[in-house]
Amino acid sequence: MYNFRKMNNKFKEDIESMAIEIRAQARNMKVDTFLAYLYTSDVINKYLDMVSADKTVSRAGFNILHNLILNDGTMTPTEISKKTFRSKYSVTSVIDTLEKQGLVKRLPIGEDRRNRKINITRKGLDVVEKATIDSRMRISQDIFHTIDGERLEELNSILKDIRKHVLGLMDKLRRSNDT
Repeated sequence: MYNFRKMNNKFKEDIESMAIEIRAQARNMKVDTFLAYLYTSDVINKYLDMVSADKTVSRAGFNILHNLILNDGTMTPTEISKKTFRSKYSVTSVIDTLEKQGLVKRLPIGEDRRNRKINITRKGLDVVEKATIDSRMRISQDIFHTIDGERLEELNSILKDIRKHVLGLMDKLRRSNDT
């Protein structure tokens, strides 16, 4: 007969051991900063979900609509996938929803009906304008209220450096996976 008490004790020891390891890692400044960044990102994302002006369009949907606007209103699903760092499947799912809402249209590219481009509609442009222009200013003021201009510029610069570096790491991973 299997001893569940012994298993539970071992499991509890494993949890305690891992907790000690995690706490030790957090004393490393880079690990602590990384965890602080992740936690802050989670908190900001939750806040954005709570204050989102238009609950009918997901943040992934807004991300796609913004990318369409920044790319002259038209992109292929593959281009959208690359720009939004989402899988093609995920992008297709969001585009399906946006299309049902009348915010984007799928149009064929040439003779091959499998190749499509995604166009933002007037309704999509109006939704983005209504939901983001005013709220983006208000939300950014709320979130960064406690940070003065100089520190904000430094944070912005640091975040850009991190983003550029991680994008480079991602490219390197893609290239190594392609070979």
